[in-house]
Amino acid sequence: MTPQVKHFIENWHAAVRDRDRAKLASIVAEGCELHSPVIWKPSDDKHYILHILMGVISIVEDFDYRQQWVDGNEVILEFTGTVDGMGLVGFDRITVNDNGEMARIEVLIRPLNTLIEFANRMRTHALRYKPEAANN
Repeated sequence: MTPQVKHFIENWHAAVRDRDRAKLASIVAEGCELHSPVIWKPSDDKHYILHILMGVISIVEDFDYRQQWVDGNEVILEFTGTVDGMGLVGFDRITVNDNGEMARIEVLIRPLNTLIEFANRMRTHALRYKPEAANN
């Protein structure tokens, strides 16, 4: 594992555990691509991505990473949690750039009933995004 990937993983886990937006911002690259399980079109707006990531870690209860795989600059993190009492399992597939920042994230979640509830809650959260507020 490269020092950049190790640094990223340590900071990622700390940021998610502590729900620390500033720490997340420090490890998300400008132009990072988010491939969401909720919408087809990827986003590359860093402030929007941070808004979405903060929504995920507040909407998914008992969010916990339970396993990880690293191959070069690619990281796969398996997570579990619940949404409205329904269990979920998901995977974050993350590409880390040479600066130790997340350059791409693709998220997969199952089962479908939990994904639907998650998507409904994330839609409400996403609609609260205001670029002018996030950029200040």
